[in-house]
Amino acid sequence: MFEKLIIKLSGIDCTKKNPINYDNLLRSPGQSVDEELDKFRDKILAKVSFIFTLTIVYIIMIPILKLPVYSQILAVVIFWIYIIFLLSKNIKKLRNYKLGRDGEKSVAQYLSVVARQLSKEDANMHVYNDLVDELREFNIDHVVVSKKGIFIFETKTYRKTEGITNTITSNGKELFKNGQKMTNNIPLQVKGQVKWLQSELLQKTGKRYTIIPSIVFVGWYVDSSKIEDINITTAKTLKYILENQYRDVLYDNEELKRITSCIHKLATVKNEKHTDICK
Repeated sequence: MFEKLIIKLSGIDCTKKNPINYDNLLRSPGQSVDEELDKFRDKILAKVSFIFTLTIVYIIMIPILKLPVYSQILAVVIFWIYIIFLLSKNIKKLRNYKLGRDGEKSVAQYLSVVARQLSKEDANMHVYNDLVDELREFNIDHVVVSKKGIFIFETKTYRKTEGITNTITSNGKELFKNGQKMTNNIPLQVKGQVKWLQSELLQKTGKRYTIIPSIVFVGWYVDSSKIEDINITTAKTLKYILENQYRDVLYDNEELKRITSCIHKLATVKNEKHTDICK
C-alpha cells in the first residue's frame, strides 16, 4: 500500500519493465560483506539522524520553555560529543568490513586468472563467488568447479604488524596468528560450508561429491599446509592446489555441466529483494 502511494505521487511509469534478468545475475566477490557494510552504515545514519532531530527539537523548544541561552550551545556540544563517540566506536568495524571485502575481491580476481590459464589445458574451470544459504546465515566466499574436482575457498584478510614476518601457523587442530591462538574457529566454519554444499549437490544431482576446502590468508606467510583435510594457504599457491590436488580427470562434460548448473543457481541473486519499487 505504501509503495503504491509512493509510485503514484512520484509519477513513476511501472508499465516499463526492468530489463535485468536476475535469474542469471551472479553474486559478486565480497557481496555479503558489502551488504553487511550497508546495513551497518544505515544503523549509524539512523542513530545520527535521531540525535540530530532530537537536538533540533530541543533548540526550537528553548525559547518556548524560556530556558537559558547557553542551553543551545550545550545541545550542540552534546550532539558533537555523541557523533565523535559513535564514529570512534565503529570506525574499526567499518575498516575491517572494507578490508575483508577487498581481500575477497583480490582472491576472486586471482582465481579468475588461474582458471583462465588452466582452462587452456582442458581443465574447464568455473569460478563462483559469495554463495549464500537460503536463510542467509552464512556464505562461501569462492567455489571453483573443474573436471578435476570441486574446491571451496574461505578468504581471511588481517592487518599486518610492521617490522616482523607476519605468520600463520597451526598445531594440526588450531590456527595461530603471529603465535597468538585465533579465537574464531575457522576450520569448523569451513567444515560447515563443505557439508552445506554437499547437501545441496546431493539434493539436486542425487550424488554425494567430495569437496576440497581451503582457507586463504591474504598477504601473510603461511607455515602450515593442512588442518585435517583443509588446505591452509595463500593466494600465490592457489594454482598449485587447483592443478595438483587431483591429477586425474574426475568428471566428464555431462557431469561437469550438472554440477555447474546446480552451483550457478546457488550463486545467483534471484531470491533477493531488488531496489526496483515496481518489481
